[in-house]
Amino acid sequence: MFFKKYFYLIFLLILSCQQVELIKPLEIDVSKLDKISISAKELKINIKYDPVFSDQNIEDQIRNSPIDIIKSWTDENIEYFGNQNNLVINIYDASISKKEIDNKEAKKFEEKKIFQYEVLFLVDFELYDDSGYLIANTSVETLRSTTSKKFISLNENEIIISELLNKAIKDFVNETKLMMDLYMSEYVN
Repeated sequence: MFFKKYFYLIFLLILSCQQVELIKPLEIDVSKLDKISISAKELKINIKYDPVFSDQNIEDQIRNSPIDIIKSWTDENIEYFGNQNNLVINIYDASISKKEIDNKEAKKFEEKKIFQYEVLFLVDFELYDDSGYLIANTSVETLRSTTSKKFISLNENEIIISELLNKAIKDFVNETKLMMDLYMSEYVN
């Protein structure tokens, strides 16, 4: 009788220990994003963004920071051709932050505090002629945010951040194409 009780207890314990399936975070592949061709003989990228290390800024805590993503996209997907004009890309902001906010829509037993993640891209595209005169320019700003529960696993946190970065870079690329077609259409192919 004694062994029978323990047998059932051990059986229930083993049965309840099911394996948890871990979902891998989404990899950001900038080569699959749209390409932009512009009439220029030279491309220069100026990173004027200096990350502020604070409690809210989480760039140093993630594998792919927004500045690395935006730089790899400009390196791989902006093609330049021709023998005149210079394209200057100034990256002013490429940040990601995590803030604790009040959950205004929380029900009785739900968490009263949640996390808000926010990605901001701010980039200027300037096209100069060979004499150094500005002939066309545009600014592109993209802001994307999402929220999550306060108490989640590290894997869920990484998945949320990678999905947010992926959506933000897609928004940025679409906005860049739109703004370049609007303000630099003579030079974009």
